Amino acid sequence: MAARGEKTAECCANGMNLPEEMEAALRRQGGLEGLSRRVPDRERLAPRSNQYKALADPIRLQILYALSTIELCPCILKELTALSDSKLSYHLNILEGAGMITSSPRKRWRIYMLTAQGKELMQRHGLIDAEE
Repeated sequence: MAARGEKTAECCANGMNLPEEMEAALRRQGGLEGLSRRVPDRERLAPRSNQYKALADPIRLQILYALSTIELCPCILKELTALSDSKLSYHLNILEGAGMITSSPRKRWRIYMLTAQGKELMQRHGLIDAEE
């Protein structure tokens, strides 16, 4: 039995047997090769995927909402989210890795804030108003 990918490749190699309107639309895109050129590869999509993963967790959204209001230290975020130090650190690392927040040292504190990218992404998805 052929693997799923092999069966698809075989189907595509044999004239595809697609509905006429789909075949015509695919032809207008330059065939499968033309369509493939228009679809970004996974490596190029990885940063965007990380942003959506970061937005997909209610705890991280809570952190983002708080940081859209004011820059905060971890101790306030910990109280606000009721997370342990390690869990808060985990979520902050994901948000930083996605480029949505950053931090800076101030005296003996580390202060977290939204990045321009994080703010823009939240605005684009209607999570905060443009004025915020």
